[in-house]
Amino acid sequence: MFHPRVPLVAALVLSLFGTPAVADRPNILVVIGDDIGWKDYGCYGHPSIRTPNIDALAAAGLKFTNAFLTTSSCSPSRISILSGRYPHQTGAEDLHMRLPAGGVFISTPLREAGYFTGHMLKTHYGPNGMKQFDWYGKGVKEFGKFLDKAEAKPFFMWVGFRDAHRPYKAGALKPPHDPAQVVVPPFLVDTLSTRRDLALYYDEIGRMDRDIGRLLDELKKRGRFKNTLVVFLGDNGEPFPRAKGTVYDSGIGTPLVVCWPGQIAAAGVHNGLTSVIDLAPTFAEVAGIRKPSTMVGRSLLPVLKDPSQPGREFIFAERNWHNADEHIRCVRTRTPSLLMNQRLST
Repeated sequence: MFHPRVPLVAALVLSLFGTPAVADRPNILVVIGDDIGWKDYGCYGHPSIRTPNIDALAAAGLKFTNAFLTTSSCSPSRISILSGRYPHQTGAEDLHMRLPAGGVFISTPLREAGYFTGHMLKTHYGPNGMKQFDWYGKGVKEFGKFLDKAEAKPFFMWVGFRDAHRPYKAGALKPPHDPAQVVVPPFLVDTLSTRRDLALYYDEIGRMDRDIGRLLDELKKRGRFKNTLVVFLGDNGEPFPRAKGTVYDSGIGTPLVVCWPGQIAAAGVHNGLTSVIDLAPTFAEVAGIRKPSTMVGRSLLPVLKDPSQPGREFIFAERNWHNADEHIRCVRTRTPSLLMNQRLST
């Protein structure tokens, strides 16, 4: 049964997606990369990077081509996504700031609704954020233990990868990527040193992709994949000049792939503007609960059902303190900047 206070529209959408009772509501698995570019995956047209598991998710689900973050800094971004609020609203707008007392993650109302909640690997949101989960794991290999603890309950799992955060070391992926085959972004100087650095970055993306495959394999082995909403995204742009820490597309653009077998049509593409501020409200709606009043986003369920919808007219982003006290505000329309096509000379 739906919660009696769920709005009628939400109830109608939920009925279309088939989540009538707590035990039958979908699991939610969120995998978020660290310092990853928004187009550095095979499914986004990259010619040489190896991401077979992310590509398979996109083939089985929906790929967003114009998804954007609310900031290009790690902890403010993650806190914003989990809380459904912009960084300046969370009280944790700067790098390394903790979620203040009173701040609420989506995991809390989900837990109150009967979900078993967990997170693993990188957290970066402080004690108040940590306590809003039932379980914590230090590595992907512990995912099976989490599922054991969840038993028959629907679950919410947030996996905070550390790849592809610096420093880089050789050996992250075998065989490694070839520097000669990398694609140098137009805002970087194309030198051998740049290419070697990018190849190491690619290797960490590949290692993350391998670990995502392990998570999905565990779900499939236990027969839980078909009732799981899987979301893949990043927390900010690549750790390169003009990317991470900026409000250019290369700083706030994110991959966003959503797979929900049997509920989202395969090989879908949404080209409209999308903001990650809408993810937490989406999780609330698929779980059949009211969107917490603190959340300012709106559910993406209509887009998941019909990717041809136009999306947002604008997205909003910001940059606050990140090793330097720079305050920048951004409004992004549907027209990208022409500066993205300029290449630096050597």
